[in-house]
Amino acid sequence: MNFEELKAFMKESHWGYLATTDGKRASVRPMSGCGWFGKEFWCATGMKDAKTDDIKKTPYVEYCFSDKEGRHVRLSGKCIISTEKADKQKLLDFMPILKQYVGDADSPDYIVLRLIPDSIRLMGPTDMKYTEVSLD
Repeated sequence: MNFEELKAFMKESHWGYLATTDGKRASVRPMSGCGWFGKEFWCATGMKDAKTDDIKKTPYVEYCFSDKEGRHVRLSGKCIISTEKADKQKLLDFMPILKQYVGDADSPDYIVLRLIPDSIRLMGPTDMKYTEVSLD
């Protein structure tokens, strides 16, 4: 799978699952409102959400996207919390439906999670082995 196929697979899956930890417990949450910007994977969330507190404590996260056959992609790496208006506007422009949920780029509760993957792994439905996916 190349990078363009990876993006198409994730878009078709629509919902990803974000795993975070506060150091004591792990949490997994369904997420949408996401997109690739260069080699970073961005997602909208709220400043007051528990996942944001987890990321402040432990900024390493993992997203998983899967299809109904069991094929799945796991992205893991450092996650940066951005409150920059330019980042928030860029994600809103990319995914206008977010405005229903986050308002506008001036909303103080709306933030962008910027994942910088250091590992992207794909598992097919039958081979049960992970293969690395390159961002190139």
